[in-house]
Amino acid sequence: MKRGFTLAEVLITLGIIGVVATVTMPTLIKNYQKHETVNRLKETYSILYQAIRMSETENGLLETWEIPNAGWGANTYTYGKTFFEQYLKPYIKVAKECKYKSNECWADEYIWSNGVADNSYFPASQNSTYGMVLANGSVIGFWPRGSFCEIYVDLNGKKGPNKTDKDAFDIIIAKTSRNDSRGNFDRSGVYMYGQGRSRTELTSGSYGCSKTATSNAGTYCSGLIMHDGWKIAPDYPW
Repeated sequence: MKRGFTLAEVLITLGIIGVVATVTMPTLIKNYQKHETVNRLKETYSILYQAIRMSETENGLLETWEIPNAGWGANTYTYGKTFFEQYLKPYIKVAKECKYKSNECWADEYIWSNGVADNSYFPASQNSTYGMVLANGSVIGFWPRGSFCEIYVDLNGKKGPNKTDKDAFDIIIAKTSRNDSRGNFDRSGVYMYGQGRSRTELTSGSYGCSKTATSNAGTYCSGLIMHDGWKIAPDYPW
């Protein structure tokens, strides 16, 4: 005599599986998203880092480069393009060049890590940087500032969530040492925004990577991820 599962037993088993999946899937998805964020950010940082190193063999040390001081506006785009073409173009594979203040690359809306809308920098209608889509899908924009060049990074372009703690980050190309709100580093190089500051500083203040920071909340998130060993720690404001 052969005996199989009854319909009731099958339904109960499927119900249990459904409950377990409902409980675990959000966590699995969140962990995957965190992993992808870290990997894409690290890869984009590496692209910039390697490009700087290769360019130095042709154009001299970074500390001798001429980085224009663009201000904010039309000159930001023009000077950003000049800086990129003079020093980095041969060493970065570009999939697409972005037009000035266009939403073909940047999203229309971005949010700081505290939930407040960014109405000044990242959004397409305000973004004056010279931008491009990299081969890995990240969008980067150059804002030359004289002694350094700020790099806006959107890891997945317009796809969202377009937040400074999840897919929108800041990187600095510095030609000199500095110790200010942008970071604390003793030589020229490529740095995450806030790199060199203490973990307490990276998670507090107006630029802090937290949900309670004021002003430009989340600007330090790239520095925090690097500080934590290229990981998103449990207290990260995801």
